[in-house]
Amino acid sequence: MAGDGNGTERHDRISGVVVGVDGSEGGRDALAWAARTAERSGLELTVLVAVSMPLISVPFGRPVRLSPTPEVADRASTLLGTETELVVRAHPGLRVNTVVSAQEPAPALIDASDRADLVVVGSRGLGGIKAAFLGSVSLRVAAHAACPVAVVPPGYGHDYQEKRRIVVGLDGSEQSAGALRFAMAEAARLGAAVTAVRAWRLVSRPDPKTADGAAVAEAQAAMAERVAQDMRKTVEEVRTGETAEVDVEVEAVEGQPAHTLITSGGDADLIVVGSRGRGGFAGLLLGSVSQTVLHHSEVPVVVVRSTGAAAPG
Repeated sequence: MAGDGNGTERHDRISGVVVGVDGSEGGRDALAWAARTAERSGLELTVLVAVSMPLISVPFGRPVRLSPTPEVADRASTLLGTETELVVRAHPGLRVNTVVSAQEPAPALIDASDRADLVVVGSRGLGGIKAAFLGSVSLRVAAHAACPVAVVPPGYGHDYQEKRRIVVGLDGSEQSAGALRFAMAEAARLGAAVTAVRAWRLVSRPDPKTADGAAVAEAQAAMAERVAQDMRKTVEEVRTGETAEVDVEVEAVEGQPAHTLITSGGDADLIVVGSRGRGGFAGLLLGSVSQTVLHHSEVPVVVVRSTGAAAPG
């Protein structure tokens, strides 16, 4: 379909960076973040709104979802025009596609992830056209999308100043190596440094009333160094020609995984995690750890499912 003269095209092609919008302030911040990422990566931006049309039963067949009515389609079109106007002004060279989906937000974005390099959602919002991009939608998309997913909290609009620091969680798994690969590729593109973090705990802690304090401290230091050495080895295994110049610092921290990652990432542009793991980040996106990170991080979190995932572009 022909463009409308302002850098956007309205059709159902999905590619590049896909962002869900819903008219909320949080959705607009996610859109601004997605636009910066798409432009930096040389990708198209696809802006998607889900209108949540109902399913109807068909005798002897599968349920069929109703198509948007003209009124619903008009409201969605107006919303898309409003949401993309500022993006087009801020990024005049960015190619922007818009899509109206009859599905609910989470399934629409999960389906879109099959053709996307990155899916972006706000951590909170109104959703649907009125009430759907809640935390549960963000979690569903992050857990089930086929490509990396960025969950963006409020405060990352067009005036955000980048700090050029990315934090990534490592735990020794192939999945976390994929997260590191993504983080290093994004750092190379952004001109940022990477901090790789791994949480560890002693299997058994000596009784402080009877233990030799110096011996305990020595054991802790030795454990931290072993973990750090393993992390440095992983960094060099993941490093490629494109990421040869990326500065990667490793931090082996005794503590709880979610708290460690959130604390280290508090002054970063981005936290990157794998969607499966063991050890320091076991259970991420499977239970309480994932909800803690995604609900309480004050910076965007990218969840990487693929072990070989690279940054978009």
